[in-house]
Amino acid sequence: MLGTMIASAGGLSMAIFAFSLHGYLAIFACSMCGAFLIFSLIRRSKLVVQTSVTRLISQSVEGDDSCASIDSLDPEVSRLYEQIQSIHARTREESAARQMSSARNDELFGVLQALDDPVIVFDSFGNTRMSNAAAKPLVGTSNSIFDTSASTVFGCSQLHQQIRDGLMEGDLSGRRLDCEVSFPDELDSGPRIYDARLFDLDGAERGTFLLVLRDLTREREISRLKSDFVSKASHELRTPLASIRAYLELIVDDEISDPAECREVMNSMLSDTDRLSSLVENMLNISRIEAGIMRPTLERTDLGAIARKVVHRLEPGASQKEISLSVSASSVELTVEGDSGMLEQVLENLTSNAVKYTPNGGRVVVSVDTDPLERTVVVSVSDTGLGIPLEARERVFDKFFRVPSYERMAKGTGLGLNLCRNIVESVHQGRIGVDSRVGEGSRFWFSVPIGFAGARAA
Repeated sequence: MLGTMIASAGGLSMAIFAFSLHGYLAIFACSMCGAFLIFSLIRRSKLVVQTSVTRLISQSVEGDDSCASIDSLDPEVSRLYEQIQSIHARTREESAARQMSSARNDELFGVLQALDDPVIVFDSFGNTRMSNAAAKPLVGTSNSIFDTSASTVFGCSQLHQQIRDGLMEGDLSGRRLDCEVSFPDELDSGPRIYDARLFDLDGAERGTFLLVLRDLTREREISRLKSDFVSKASHELRTPLASIRAYLELIVDDEISDPAECREVMNSMLSDTDRLSSLVENMLNISRIEAGIMRPTLERTDLGAIARKVVHRLEPGASQKEISLSVSASSVELTVEGDSGMLEQVLENLTSNAVKYTPNGGRVVVSVDTDPLERTVVVSVSDTGLGIPLEARERVFDKFFRVPSYERMAKGTGLGLNLCRNIVESVHQGRIGVDSRVGEGSRFWFSVPIGFAGARAA
């Protein structure tokens, strides 16, 4: 009996244990299912948010604003989308501003590079921000206009001091610096002169400044040439006028009674009058050519025939000095298209000068030939005169220039050779030059293209 009860109790305990175990397992299973469901929901929500955000970012970056239906999205996603849109809008504005600024800078740089005058942009510390090609000789490789190398190239310590003073005063707008900058030209053609002007680009205390240097070299050269022209022209006009006046005073005062002496005075006055007329005519012709208002009369011109005509006309004067004057012309055609009157004037000026400055018993030869390679007709006038020194040879075609040591040998205006150069080079697009040896003689020559089309023809 007792054994039966013990056996029953043991069976009950086992049953209770089995029931408890199943209960725990059931609870655990339910917990796991719940956790899985919660995890699935969270993961699904996360995937939905991630997908939405990814789509929004992708469309925003591509500039597609068609995804504006954010009401159907989760509130968190909607707020995130709005933030993304705001950031993207600011990014686009900043990008557009940068592009516009870059375009303006490119335009400014292009304008600066196109300027012939040096332009330098620098800050309040003198650091160079930008400069154009014309300013390169000024700043070189220096990063500051106050560097020693830049100061040396500027050649004007006053300029730097005035810039420093202006920066300290803080008012640089339109300030004209009382200094002319002079520095050697790269082509060794002498120093170039600039007028300096400074501008404040933004008006800030420590802003950006613009230094503009206007090239005055050409203006100064033109001014000098004008002054020289007026001075020399006045001198050339005064001399024959004074001579004519003196002779007229003698006649008015009845101080000349001898007919032979009176005839000599009249001939001198006539010679001075011709000199005045030639001077005025040459000045007018040079001015017309330089102004581009003298139009050549183009026609087929035989330079060989012109040479023979000029030599024939000047032979009497050459014979008086026992000078041999001859023509050497090629047998080939020596015809060019040009103004026969102007070309005859050139050849007569060169030949008469050769006769004038060749000592008695000398020789002058006028040669005319063709240059097949250059397709030109070349005319040269060679003499056995005194020759021209090298230092004078470089200026022999300048206005009013005469070789100082030869001025007493013959009268002249100093405009004949300059007129020749203008007729040959400016009117006929040709070339003119001189070869000479002191004590042996000179050879003046000019060439005219055979096929000259008359760029200045009316």
